[in-house]
Amino acid sequence: MDLTLTISGRTIQSTLFEKAQNLYLYLPPHSSHPRGPLQSLIFGNILRIHRLCSTPNEIQKHSRAFFRRLINRGHNSSTITPIFHKATHNARAYMQRTPDDHTHRQHTLQTKTDTTIFFHLKYHPQDPTARDIQQAWQTTIASPPNDVPLTQLTNVDGFSVPIQSLTIAYSRPLNLRNQFSVRNIENRGSQCPPTSLDTLTPPIFSSRHGS
Repeated sequence: MDLTLTISGRTIQSTLFEKAQNLYLYLPPHSSHPRGPLQSLIFGNILRIHRLCSTPNEIQKHSRAFFRRLINRGHNSSTITPIFHKATHNARAYMQRTPDDHTHRQHTLQTKTDTTIFFHLKYHPQDPTARDIQQAWQTTIASPPNDVPLTQLTNVDGFSVPIQSLTIAYSRPLNLRNQFSVRNIENRGSQCPPTSLDTLTPPIFSSRHGS
């Protein structure tokens, strides 16, 4: 559990529970990842703080601690401060929504998903940026200049194309943990990584010679 509950008079107050041994090893800024995970990390954790902490003082304390831990991991204050402001505004707006608001937003997101095409791509820092890919999508497929937009095209049966947007779904290449730590041994098959470093290093011969 990541929650601490205390009784104060006739009320129950809540705040985050954090292990003393937690190293908070967030992704450093030089890691080969797209920009999206950093924003998602900040938005998600700030929302978690607002949902689990019952007092403004606790919200402020844990938000500042989260900010400090990202700085300790090498992130720049000028880079993450605007994201923290947006995340805080988003969290406060979320906490003010009614159950009907949440239901309506879920329906809207589902409708958007039904009209979205997903482009799955392994991330590489030297590839075209997501913005470049989106621009190419708009100018060549979605809404090419001097041509019919994609949503106005119809197939042989007269049905229009429902696709309205493109989402770039990045995945990461395999890392050392994937190579050396197998979670599902039964399905590792022919791609089984070495069980030790012996297969990666040359043998060590004894310096002693037989008599």
